[in-house]
Amino acid sequence: MRSVLVGLMVLFCTTFPAPSAAAPCQQAELFATDDTDPLFEMQADVTLALNGAAVMGSTPLDGVYWSNALQQSTHERSREFHLCGADGSSRTAAEALRRQFTQEAVLTFDYLPQNAPQQDAIIIAVPDVDIARFGDALVADPTARNRLRGGSVTTTDHTLILVAGDDDLDLARRLVGEAGGSWDAATIAYGKREFVE
Repeated sequence: MRSVLVGLMVLFCTTFPAPSAAAPCQQAELFATDDTDPLFEMQADVTLALNGAAVMGSTPLDGVYWSNALQQSTHERSREFHLCGADGSSRTAAEALRRQFTQEAVLTFDYLPQNAPQQDAIIIAVPDVDIARFGDALVADPTARNRLRGGSVTTTDHTLILVAGDDDLDLARRLVGEAGGSWDAATIAYGKREFVE
């Protein structure tokens, strides 16, 4: 079985090589629920590449997502895919991934300079946050759960990853504090977010 997987990876890498230095690269993040299938990551990589977004790596996460449709939170294993592709490719790739794995929503975040015309959101990374405490803080705050809809914590070093609209900076700061994180330790990058539903 291992040799088959190695063969598939070699085929994948030769069929969908990483973009050359001369190729335009819109860096983006894509957040999706991680299927329990052990081949999920590889299948997702192929789907994303076939839809114009090369995967430059990924990070396993524990996620909390607030479903407006169900009016409840779900705790789920998720994955952050680090993408490089043409402008707009993250949305196309997210829609393909959402359909393939029947997900309620997939979140994309395209990095942009601060104050760029399409820039409307920030991505915040805060070290040393417990996922259970974050989930409790999110559910207890109706404004946060309806506007931010969720967040994730890396499984390796417990860094909270939170995507928020520009208008929700104070809300994100409050939620980080309620979850036990230190806003002074946070790093922030700017971009454009979209929930693909």
